[in-house]
Amino acid sequence: MERKPLQIPYGVADFKIVRNEGLYYIDKTGYIPVLEQAGRFLFFVRPRRFGKSLFLNMLRCYYDLAEKDNFDSLFGDLEIGKNPTENRNRYQVLTLDFSQVNKGEGKTLEERFASYIGGCLDGFVRTYAAMYGESFVNSVLAAQSGDKFNKLVLEARRLGHHLYLMLDEYDNFTNAMLRAEGGVDYRSITHGQGFYREWFKSFKGNFDRIFMTGVSPVTMDDLTSGFNIASNISQDEFCNTMVGFSEKEVLKLYTDFKGTGMYKSGEPADFVRDTKPWYDGYCFAEDKRGKETVFNSDMSLYFLNSLVKTGKPPKDWVDRNIATDYDKLEMIADIQRRMDPERAEDVMSPIEALAAEGEICFPLSESFPADQIQAPENFLSLFYYYGIVTMKERREGADWFKMPNVCVKRQVFDYLRSRYEHSRSPNWQEWAHLARMFAYRGEWHPFLERLAADFADTTPVRGGIQGEHRIQGYMQAEFGHLDFYLMAPEMELSRGFCDFCLFPERYRSADVLHSYLVELKFSKADASEADLAAKYQEALGQLAKYRADKSVPMLARGTTLHQIVFQFKGSELVCLEQIAEEQMP
Repeated sequence: MERKPLQIPYGVADFKIVRNEGLYYIDKTGYIPVLEQAGRFLFFVRPRRFGKSLFLNMLRCYYDLAEKDNFDSLFGDLEIGKNPTENRNRYQVLTLDFSQVNKGEGKTLEERFASYIGGCLDGFVRTYAAMYGESFVNSVLAAQSGDKFNKLVLEARRLGHHLYLMLDEYDNFTNAMLRAEGGVDYRSITHGQGFYREWFKSFKGNFDRIFMTGVSPVTMDDLTSGFNIASNISQDEFCNTMVGFSEKEVLKLYTDFKGTGMYKSGEPADFVRDTKPWYDGYCFAEDKRGKETVFNSDMSLYFLNSLVKTGKPPKDWVDRNIATDYDKLEMIADIQRRMDPERAEDVMSPIEALAAEGEICFPLSESFPADQIQAPENFLSLFYYYGIVTMKERREGADWFKMPNVCVKRQVFDYLRSRYEHSRSPNWQEWAHLARMFAYRGEWHPFLERLAADFADTTPVRGGIQGEHRIQGYMQAEFGHLDFYLMAPEMELSRGFCDFCLFPERYRSADVLHSYLVELKFSKADASEADLAAKYQEALGQLAKYRADKSVPMLARGTTLHQIVFQFKGSELVCLEQIAEEQMP
């Protein structure tokens, strides 16, 4: 069939709409043969907004015998269309999306769940009515949800039909329960004869194949204790870029759309380079650490959508629709507070360490029950599953994780900032004015002095605890709100790491007139004068070394570059000094 001009598939998870209505599709069908080799019962988790639902919908169209006549139009020009497997259009597919459960009828969760499952089973039997007969279809439609399922699987087995279960967002309402929404007793539905667990027990024995997706494996551990329902392929090497985009795919995307709408100028390779710090950086397979990273697909399409509509990048490079997904930090903190009140504030320590160092070390838990979330390795693993950190490297016998990109860093800084606000009532209008003067007029002293004073006021937040991680985390949160700069904390310059490199963003802040190299030094509250003097001299040497890096003139071009020492003794500011100021050509 003739296709319409390409459109951006931003926010679309229906594969048939993408293919039939001229939306651009990055071909992921080449993974189908590999998945068939991986097993019949597969479990796959990723953070939200990576394209899991579209991928699952593509699998449904490929395997569903009801789509047999549409195979050529949907897949003919794709990789799998040229080399299909024997299983193409072989199955009757039952598709469940548990993010829709709470929209069903009924007052209790069990009632809403039964209503949703019943509706899906009714749709299933209507789709394949010709293969079952009118009398049987009517008997299923008249039955209760559990009876519907039993009738269907028994009759399918008798007739020799092949069944495929595709389950999206399997953990959706479980996350809601962990957030204590609705007062549901989580354990009562996932253990013993709990209705949710009973449904999962019935799945494996009645389907030829199962593919399930979710965000975290916490629910799966509770549901499958005592039996095995699926192989977890989430960290398998071949799955790293199965959803999301590789750098090569993003380049092709931006190249193919050049000349569309208002997107007339600019080199696609430049846009990939510019968006890489914002949207790239994810790694989901140990064997790919340091070798292959993944772009967030929704964010890449959001950026492209602005290019096509306006000819320019979006004003805010963080899509607000996606930014709301990073309330996960508060969710994790809330889980910790409720499950282990005595350690409620422990959530701040790893976040501050992550903000300060840019990395964190912990053993990743591949599965764990909900009532053990408060265990350190499980608690920290949620940071990975929710996309707050991603795999970095194996070092000195331990696994290290990092924040993947600027978008995530901004959310971490937002969370820290909101927590610090509890100890004071900041005047953000004044803060914003001082920040503008800092960026546009080079009035650095009032702004940095304000940050130091505000930091001293946050001491009650952590019960008087002071430390380098805390001050670095605090300053990261504050500098992270300077929209004028693409902040590069701990940026490598001349084989060293500068605490704060503030260079104007290429598109959003081309008119900013001042850039900064800020070296932060911290000593304990009881540090001697000799220690303070040594730290000061160390800062001078480091700034000189960073300034000598060959990338600095390019990053700071057209601005006045300031080199500043920012030194603390405990929470007390002891030195705020500009070491050098120069106009960069």
